[in-house]
Amino acid sequence: WRQEYCRHNREMKKVRSFMRERVGKGDFEIAFLKHFDAMYACADCALERLQESNYETLLMENRKNHALIHGDYNYHNVLMTYAGIATTNFEHVQENIQITDFYYFLRKVMEKNHWDPELGDKMINCYQKHLPFKEGEFDYIAICLAYPEKFWKVANSYYRSRKVWIPAKNLEKLELVIKQTEEKKRFLKTIFAFHL
Repeated sequence: WRQEYCRHNREMKKVRSFMRERVGKGDFEIAFLKHFDAMYACADCALERLQESNYETLLMENRKNHALIHGDYNYHNVLMTYAGIATTNFEHVQENIQITDFYYFLRKVMEKNHWDPELGDKMINCYQKHLPFKEGEFDYIAICLAYPEKFWKVANSYYRSRKVWIPAKNLEKLELVIKQTEEKKRFLKTIFAFHL
């Protein structure tokens, strides 16, 4: 994550520089530039907290145990069958910190439910009933949630596009990301005592 967050941060700055130099800025560029500093501050805070955490210890411990993660675990990849629960789409399987799959699932559910703290708390408590968090895992989840990954995705998508015509859908996605960031901040503060 450390290398990935550093790379994402560089890419976001690159997109901002590109947009600043553009002469004819559209609604997307104006909105992106308006909210860039606040979103980048979240990214920088998450990276700083990751560097201060025991992330390396967690990673080494999981790799030593050859712990595998699904890599894209969310409700789209979970099937409820008569025989039980099945998981699909293992294209992203890798050795990594196993709690990362719970982070992916939690993030996806929270995004669809406006970062409802009550629902998030229930999910966390239910998970811990069956598999208690190891030292550092709770903080690790908070750090991963704090990083503005969706903002980076929107910026990256924009930068890799032709930029001649920006679909209205991109502006909608950006506005949704910005709105959800405020909801996510409240969630992080309530559940994890994590302040951005």
